Amino acid sequence: MPLPRRRSSFLGQQAQAPQADRPTGGSRRVSVGTSSGGSSRAPGIYVGMVPTGEASSLGTRVSRQALGISSVFMQGLRSTTPVIMTQVVERSRSPTFESLNGCLLEYMEKVRALEQVNRELEEQIRVYLDKKASSAASWGTLRQDWEDIYRQVSDSILDNARLMLQTENVQASAEDFKDRYENEQPFRRAMEDEINSLYKVIDDANLTKMDLESQLENMREELDVLAKGHEEDVKMLYNQLAGSQLDEPDAPIETSLDHILEYIRAHWEKAIERNRAETDAYLEYKQQSESVNVKMSQKEEELESLKTEFNDIGCKIQSLQAETETMRALKRGMENSLYDAKHWHDIELQNLGSVISKLEAELGEIQGEADQQKKDYETLLNNRMKLELEIGSYHSILDGEESRYHPHKWVSGGGPADGEGQPASYHSGTQDPEPSTSFSSAGQK
Repeated sequence: MPLPRRRSSFLGQQAQAPQADRPTGGSRRVSVGTSSGGSSRAPGIYVGMVPTGEASSLGTRVSRQALGISSVFMQGLRSTTPVIMTQVVERSRSPTFESLNGCLLEYMEKVRALEQVNRELEEQIRVYLDKKASSAASWGTLRQDWEDIYRQVSDSILDNARLMLQTENVQASAEDFKDRYENEQPFRRAMEDEINSLYKVIDDANLTKMDLESQLENMREELDVLAKGHEEDVKMLYNQLAGSQLDEPDAPIETSLDHILEYIRAHWEKAIERNRAETDAYLEYKQQSESVNVKMSQKEEELESLKTEFNDIGCKIQSLQAETETMRALKRGMENSLYDAKHWHDIELQNLGSVISKLEAELGEIQGEADQQKKDYETLLNNRMKLELEIGSYHSILDGEESRYHPHKWVSGGGPADGEGQPASYHSGTQDPEPSTSFSSAGQK
């Protein structure tokens, strides 16, 4: 940072003897200090090796202790300045001018050295900012990778949500089937009870059927026996009738016609009575056989209806058994699919958890690196601000000293041998200001 204006410094004295006794080599040690009584050397502040020819041979690193501007001036202000200023005022004018010219030359050299150091620091800051910009460009690739990873994580989260939704749907379907199964259980138990009751009815019907069949066989046997007995009776009647026509009545032969007619009438009345009795017995037997046949037909109809009902119930039982087996198979299939879905869901969750943990670790590393870079950048900014504050305080102190101790007259063509526009004389027409007051005000600035 170039300083176009000339600067003058506060009054001071060299740490060593006069200017003619100073070394004139390639570099010299510059110190700021005061001496009391001319014998003892006050503690000064070492600034560094200031070259007499060029200021570019300074090192790039200047520590706060080597170039601490505020330390230089604060310690100079804290030194025994009032005593020195009193001694300087008490001295003659020509030694005072020589001391002022020497201090001015030293501080001008210090200013040049500090300007060179400032330029080097600015160059270092510029190089660091360029590196920071290049690292920001490399951050673009990291940002692209991070965006890809973030996109993959988002896709994984969406897939996980989709799998969770599918799992919830499967669980809802399983719960629905479970509810339906539980709701069907009372109907199933009622149907089983009805089927058991129907089994009992079927057993009773079978027993009734067996009883009716046995009764039917007995009645058929009785019918056969009755039919055979009827045929035998008919044959016997026919034989009797045939034999009665040939038989002669066992009666005495009467010559009277009345007796003969009476005998014949009695004989035929007996035959008619016997035939009527046989006919009534036959009709009664026939009616009984017809009633038995009617009863048998009714029993057979009831048996047929029971058979049809039994067949219908058997079909219903088979259909219910088929439906039950179908529901059991469906339940087993749904349980297997639910188990498989839970298994694959757990596997996917484990895989996604491992991927997310890896991504979180990488993201933590990236954030740590970014925080570290941010801290480094803030440290450099703080260092730069401190340097700028120190340079500003240095300039403010120089401006304050220049305003208080500025000579009223400069020699344009003359001056020292180096031709740097040094002040030729110090106008002392008025009384010099109080040294202690001037230094205290400069310290406050």
